[in-house]
Amino acid sequence: MILENFRWFNAKKKAKEDAQNLVLEEMQGLKKLLRKQSVMIEEMLRQQEALAAEKRRNQESLLDLCDAVFYLHRAFQNPGLMSRQHAQVLNMVLNRMHRFTASLGLQMILDEGVPFDPGMHEAIANRSPGSNELDVLELVQPGYMQAGNVIRPARVIVGAAGDPTPAEEGTVNS
Repeated sequence: MILENFRWFNAKKKAKEDAQNLVLEEMQGLKKLLRKQSVMIEEMLRQQEALAAEKRRNQESLLDLCDAVFYLHRAFQNPGLMSRQHAQVLNMVLNRMHRFTASLGLQMILDEGVPFDPGMHEAIANRSPGSNELDVLELVQPGYMQAGNVIRPARVIVGAAGDPTPAEEGTVNS
């Protein structure tokens, strides 16, 4: 009977050790899986950061291109600086640029004569410092929005609605 109890005790002890070893092996397997998952998550985050950085670089290049077309358009906006055909071609290029940026979800902020909105505009000069209600008198640099968020505010000259724009001042003073 003692021998039988001893065998029973050893069998129970072995079964307990086997169960503990099995649990330990499963825990080690889970630990390995968690390490692999952690490495994969870190790699995914690195890739996402790299994609976001590339997207920012591409977006900046696109904004630079849009700015260049805008400045080209502004440079030849005055009548007499180019032929009617050249003006039409330039307008076509500007319209295509607008469609292209719209297809990418970008919207150019180009409005003049609208109320000044500090969320969409950056005032670089104020022609009516005492005025409470300011309007955008002149667009100096276009701004950009994407998905309703301002990426870069438009740089503008502001003033009261009746104030002359710099172009109008030039014609008044001459």
